Amino acid sequence: MPSLSEALSTQLSASKYTAVPTKPPVIAMIPLNSAPANNLRCILPPFNSDPDTLRQFDNVSTGPKNRIWPSPQPLPSTSTVTETVSSGGSTSSSSSSSSTVTLSPKTITFTTGSLPAGAVTQTSLQMSQSFQALSLSVNGPCEVRMYGTQSAQSFDAGRATGAPVPPEIKGNVIVCVTFDTSPYDWTFQSIAGANGANPQTSTIYVTVFNTNPLLSSPVTVSITYLPLEGSV
Repeated sequence: MPSLSEALSTQLSASKYTAVPTKPPVIAMIPLNSAPANNLRCILPPFNSDPDTLRQFDNVSTGPKNRIWPSPQPLPSTSTVTETVSSGGSTSSSSSSSSTVTLSPKTITFTTGSLPAGAVTQTSLQMSQSFQALSLSVNGPCEVRMYGTQSAQSFDAGRATGAPVPPEIKGNVIVCVTFDTSPYDWTFQSIAGANGANPQTSTIYVTVFNTNPLLSSPVTVSITYLPLEGSV
């Protein structure tokens, strides 16, 4: 066996070696008459270019193209609701008509009779089958409760003022607000109410408690709401 120096100085013969074939290129199978390959990894929001977004383009014959989210479309400036009513008989033909209704807030005000301290009065108001509550105002300390059914109003009559609503009657209690500090105004942000009877009517039931131990004068209640259907 030759020494290392002899092996390094000896010209080795390459007759017993064969060249390693080069790796064949990978050919992408693109159907004929198809769009060119797209290098975009994702849709991009409409912000300024950065090194990453500059690498995401589709270089076709018409030039580089970037793919971004479409610009948001502005919402309509008018607050209208379109109602479509369809009618049809036993035949296969039917007709439809549409009308545009403008949503407009309404305010209903009522005054109770003379209420001694701790007394309660129950009443009903013709408001709307369903509505969005906007605000509630009174002229003195009291608690105002609104219900979707008369049965819920009667069942809840014995609940003490300021106490939480029991879970078993929570379904038809629209709102319960206790006023103890001036100004006696309350603005709603996400309260919707509806009559819970079947068939549905526009009646909403209201209970007022006088929580002022010193006064027994009538209580005036003003409810501002946005009718959604069946308004009167």
